[in-house]
Amino acid sequence: MSEPDGAKLELLLELQATDSRLRKLRHTLDDLPEQQQLDEAVARVADLEREHGDVRAELERASSQQRKLEREIAVLSERRDAERTRLYDGTVFNARQMKAIEAEVDTTERRISDHEDQLLEVMEQVEALDTRANELDAEAQRTRERVEELTAARDQAAKDLLAELAELEATRIRQANGLPEDLLSRYERIVARTGGAGVGKLENNSCTACRIQLSMADVGELQAGPPLTTCPQCRRLLVVPA
Repeated sequence: MSEPDGAKLELLLELQATDSRLRKLRHTLDDLPEQQQLDEAVARVADLEREHGDVRAELERASSQQRKLEREIAVLSERRDAERTRLYDGTVFNARQMKAIEAEVDTTERRISDHEDQLLEVMEQVEALDTRANELDAEAQRTRERVEELTAARDQAAKDLLAELAELEATRIRQANGLPEDLLSRYERIVARTGGAGVGKLENNSCTACRIQLSMADVGELQAGPPLTTCPQCRRLLVVPA
């Protein structure tokens, strides 16, 4: 990589200043009360939709159980009625056989009663789940409307900040495009590693990126070297003025 000239180094420092301002602006935007309320409302919508999905799935299972019990009760009732008809239509004369039919009718009656008790419980469950699903759906709709209101409030509160942010982002693109690709890559790798500054400038015997005072020996060595080097303390890029 060839050594960048003074203009490219100055552009690199300008890019660093732009990135620093962008980070501050984004932090300010994230800390807006309207943004925090919006984030909470969006999270609440997600929670409500997730719970609504769980309730609907449980409701479908309960409704399926209700339909199953209703079918079984219908089948058992038909069986009971058929046995009763046989018992009283005069086609059965054998006492033992009549007793067996009576026992079958009694057994079927008990099964019907058990099924009806279960059906009642399931129907109550279905009603409760359906009510809860409707409540969640209504609350989610209200919260979505609140999200729209908060988005408008956030945008109004952040209007000037967003305008500056858009301008800075355009400026950053121009600055980045004006730098050699290898230099820009080195800078951006350091920014990704540190989560902050990628380049500093030697001023008053210290690096402006880490603010650590350097020894006179280090300063002398830096001034005798190339205009772009690495800070011996923070390992960021360091511009050394002529």
